[in-house]
Amino acid sequence: MPDGEPDTGTRPAEPPAERPTGDERRRPQDTARAGLGAALGLTAASTVLPGTGHLALRRRRTGGLILGTLVAVIGSLALLVLLTRRSTLLQNLLSTTTLTVIAGALVLGGVGWIAQIARTYALARPRGMALGQKILGTGMAALLCLTVAVPFGYGVELLNSQRGLLNSLFQGGGTSAAEALGKPRLNVLLLGSDAGDDRTGTRTDTMMVASIDTTSGRTTLFSLPRNIQRAQFPPGSPAAEEFPNGFRDPSGSAGDYLLNGVYAYGEQHPQLAPPGPTPMPGINLLQSTISYMTGLPIDYYLEVNMAGFSSMIDAVGGVTLNVGPEPIPVGGVTAFGRHTTPDYYIPPGLQTLNGNDALWFARSRRDGTDYQRMGRQRCLIQAVITETSATELISRFQGIAAVAKDNVATDMPQQVLPSLAVLVDEGFRLESVAFDPSLPDPNSSSGFFETGDPDVDYMQQVVRDAIADPPPPPDPALAAPTPAPAAPPSSEQAPSSSATPESGSASAEPAPEPASAAPQSVADSCATAGASDVPAGEEDGSSSTDTTTNGLGPVEGVRRQDG
Repeated sequence: MPDGEPDTGTRPAEPPAERPTGDERRRPQDTARAGLGAALGLTAASTVLPGTGHLALRRRRTGGLILGTLVAVIGSLALLVLLTRRSTLLQNLLSTTTLTVIAGALVLGGVGWIAQIARTYALARPRGMALGQKILGTGMAALLCLTVAVPFGYGVELLNSQRGLLNSLFQGGGTSAAEALGKPRLNVLLLGSDAGDDRTGTRTDTMMVASIDTTSGRTTLFSLPRNIQRAQFPPGSPAAEEFPNGFRDPSGSAGDYLLNGVYAYGEQHPQLAPPGPTPMPGINLLQSTISYMTGLPIDYYLEVNMAGFSSMIDAVGGVTLNVGPEPIPVGGVTAFGRHTTPDYYIPPGLQTLNGNDALWFARSRRDGTDYQRMGRQRCLIQAVITETSATELISRFQGIAAVAKDNVATDMPQQVLPSLAVLVDEGFRLESVAFDPSLPDPNSSSGFFETGDPDVDYMQQVVRDAIADPPPPPDPALAAPTPAPAAPPSSEQAPSSSATPESGSASAEPAPEPASAAPQSVADSCATAGASDVPAGEEDGSSSTDTTTNGLGPVEGVRRQDG
């Protein structure tokens, strides 16, 4: 009121206040909703690329540290993969110490990643949210954290499974890698056994010695047929004194005295088996005879139980190979060798076989011979090694580990495995020599190797020649074609794996095409033969009547339990 004017007791009217519109009344809720969406957006960005949420919230120091650490780790891993030899990476993945360190790093990395996601949401979330918004925001942030936790957790579980597999399978002695690979060659006995609830005893129907050159990695497989008779034992050993003329039944029956029966015989007569190198007398006795006949000191053994072989093939996703020009029958042979209608046939040509088909591809004996099965075994080994990628192994490793623990046994120590894997990975070249009736033997009356009466001196000579450094290839201009040797006479044919009861006698197996005593490339032989064959060499689990040779003539009507 101006000075000098009388006070009338009234005040000038104030302008009426504006009433908030409907949009203005909803503004706090809309703001909270918009703030929640932005917070979740920043949280999602931090989930995809850690540190970006902090940078958007102007926490540059923290965000830069998080993002810089991530870039440094990814860059270091990329350089490691690009610059480090594959064999070195493989060696580290077979070391339990390295696996433990990697698992610990994954745990720390996962916890750190999840922590920065949670922190981003805590900084970005709006204040004063309604209860429903709080629940929604917290739930979405937790879901984003879970998307990171799952792959990290799977990686840790995968590494722990690898460690568990190594610890359960490779429990051999404390031999160091330098000691094991310091010798010119490392010899591993590969066995495919038929142990199972429906089997009488354990028979090793697949027997191979993998002789590995510790300098080049060149590997030669020496395949021994299951029907080798009169297996020889080291002179002076209890088994040699028991069987001075080779492993044979004095009564004349050869059914339980083939090479595939040595394992079971050792288990039944442990006093005849060497005391080592394993606690299993059957393995020790079989290892001693194979070592003596080939002249190769056996360093380790690896046994695959055929009862779980099909599961192992399924665990790696099957195997693709060329079945060959003829279909392979599944089943079709009774317990007494009688031919019946097969359950079905595996089609010829290039096929991807599941575990059951791969097993029958190995064991089918209705229309084939033992020696054809041996060839399929070598081809399947080649196929599994060359066709199984690292990605498949990683994605299916849990299943592989679970099956392997129950169906694989070995005395190879963990310390040797990484260096051996590096050696094979860098220079792997698989060759093979099969001691079957197609192998030329100048000391034999037939001109071919006789499984009924094996020439041990000649076997050792073949092995020595095979593992020697290969001679330089001949000059094509000077090389002349060499005529193929004649096929062995029928009296020296391999024992038939099946017989027709109606005929009253078994038909002799035809010998395969003549071969050289020199080692053959498995990859080349499988490709040119047009048939890929399997490693598990298991029979169809039945008894049959065989015609086997004893070195003097056929022994008719031998009853045996097939593997």
